[in-house]
Amino acid sequence: MFYAAVTFLTILLLKPSHGNLEGPFLFFGPKSLEHYKRTALKYLDQDDLTKVYEEQAAIVVFNNQDSVPLSSGYFPRLRKMLEGQTTLVLPQDFLDVHPDYVSNETQVFTLQGPWSERDAQMTETFARLQDIYGHGRVLGVLGNSVSQSQQADYGDGEWSRVKREASEQSTSAPSAPPTPADEEKPTKALPKYALYNATGPPGKAALLYSSGWPELQWPDGTVTVLDTPVGEPTIKPTRLYTILVVRFADGDNTRDKITLEFSFKQSVGWWVAAGVEVRRGRGAGLGLLPPAPPEAPAAVLGHAYRCSQPLVYAAENATLTFPNILMQPFMENTQKFADAFNCIGFTTVPIWSGLMVSFIIAMGLAVSISMIMDIRSMDRFETSRGKQLTITVSE
Repeated sequence: MFYAAVTFLTILLLKPSHGNLEGPFLFFGPKSLEHYKRTALKYLDQDDLTKVYEEQAAIVVFNNQDSVPLSSGYFPRLRKMLEGQTTLVLPQDFLDVHPDYVSNETQVFTLQGPWSERDAQMTETFARLQDIYGHGRVLGVLGNSVSQSQQADYGDGEWSRVKREASEQSTSAPSAPPTPADEEKPTKALPKYALYNATGPPGKAALLYSSGWPELQWPDGTVTVLDTPVGEPTIKPTRLYTILVVRFADGDNTRDKITLEFSFKQSVGWWVAAGVEVRRGRGAGLGLLPPAPPEAPAAVLGHAYRCSQPLVYAAENATLTFPNILMQPFMENTQKFADAFNCIGFTTVPIWSGLMVSFIIAMGLAVSISMIMDIRSMDRFETSRGKQLTITVSE
């Protein structure tokens, strides 16, 4: 049964992918998965996913972030370990509910390095968790995601330039023959920009782009550059807000992570950025607020918000700064940004200053001209042969 599941998973993972954390997914471990068996190509809905997560003592998510698709031939140890496990293949493109929102005992591991190391990482991690929580009480989730070097081209701006530069370099530079080490370890190019693409239920997807990595200043004055994303951005819809969740590595700390939760809400045909909650590990969250209206990020539903000036979320001596941002929540799909509302309007402070100075100069020029035109010249002049002129000045 495992061979059939892995074969089906491998075939589906060969398809092109444009999202972040995408399916199909392989669930394995607990015997309770037998109750959720589905016919071929049938999805597992949100309620059933929540029940699957709640029944487990711990959940571990394995995520492949390289362009090379997963294959059963790369994981002999995992294949042998799962011969005695219950497996469930989900063909859906994404998970409606992320395990981290249901179970506090959820760990996400990014598969990197040679395939042998990935195989050992999955088997050893799963075995260690079973020793801690008990056999049959740990749910393993195996997924796939696109390498960041293969993000979709979003039409204009930084994305197109990055993609064109990569294409020009690949066509102009001669390619060297691959070595066995190169064949085992896929290459991964990290971009210099931050792009968070989170799919979700219809009308709840979100897309956020920044030309540089966000900088987080903590209340104690220390600064952390969030340049190492962990896992994939996800959407957490609530009754009032749509929340975009992005996780980052916390320096050399491999267990805990820094989580950013961007909140967006709808109001009379507009969407507004309500703030961002920063959480370090499992500690208390730190709420940061956007600039006060009208500078707060907002746009008409179906449109994006763009600002070339730094966008700063701030509160209690802590700040989160994006150097150049483009965001759009409440999307049907995340393939491309819509037309954007720019934070810089037609009349900015420099424009008003220039108009004021020009007005003052124009007023001074008008007064000067009127004074010059009011000067009256004499119509008679003294001569050596005539009388001396007498000028009577009336008060």
